[in-house]
Amino acid sequence: MKYKPTPLNIVCVLAIGLAIYFALKPGPEGWGFGITIYLIPVIFVGLLVDFVLQKFLTKYFIIVAIELILLAAIYFVYCWTQRTKTLIIPDKLESQYVVTIYNVEHSAKLPNGWNYEIKIPENGILLTSSSFDDDLGETKMKTYSGINLNSKETELGWGRITNGKFICDGKTHEYQIWIVDSSCCGYSLSEIEDFKLNLQKKFCEK
Repeated sequence: MKYKPTPLNIVCVLAIGLAIYFALKPGPEGWGFGITIYLIPVIFVGLLVDFVLQKFLTKYFIIVAIELILLAAIYFVYCWTQRTKTLIIPDKLESQYVVTIYNVEHSAKLPNGWNYEIKIPENGILLTSSSFDDDLGETKMKTYSGINLNSKETELGWGRITNGKFICDGKTHEYQIWIVDSSCCGYSLSEIEDFKLNLQKKFCEK
């Protein structure tokens, strides 16, 4: 078997270069080491798959086609997992919490698409008729004035606290809660439980 350059082993060689670079320059917080550790098994699996394909398939164009399809599928899955919503929050929140409550009748649906921006009301609580499963997994936040949180633009940061469910008038509503804080993101479990109870009470009394 004559080993030939293919899309997969070319990508793996580039990944080896990245792994070496991040190992030599991990950055002040050491993120490079984590990236290197993540890349090593990915490179190994990629080269193994490429070796098996070249060993058992004789037609080069078939190998290239299979690997291009495989790389395209991996890229698609990665992009799918990185679909991001941007929550645009008030410059001064009424509380330090941002909440989305799902399955609320007569409320607007969340925007369609792989990425979207949505304005959070002044009280920090967004109501939507969409379901929790319809929402995007990744989150970003910025203020009405355009300042990005968790960035060098501001001391404010945010963190996702929890998601859950409550029943109101026989209907189940799911929710997500984030915290916004300058010392992001410390909180006590008792504070969160109190907030969840007050949230349910306030919502169900409407």
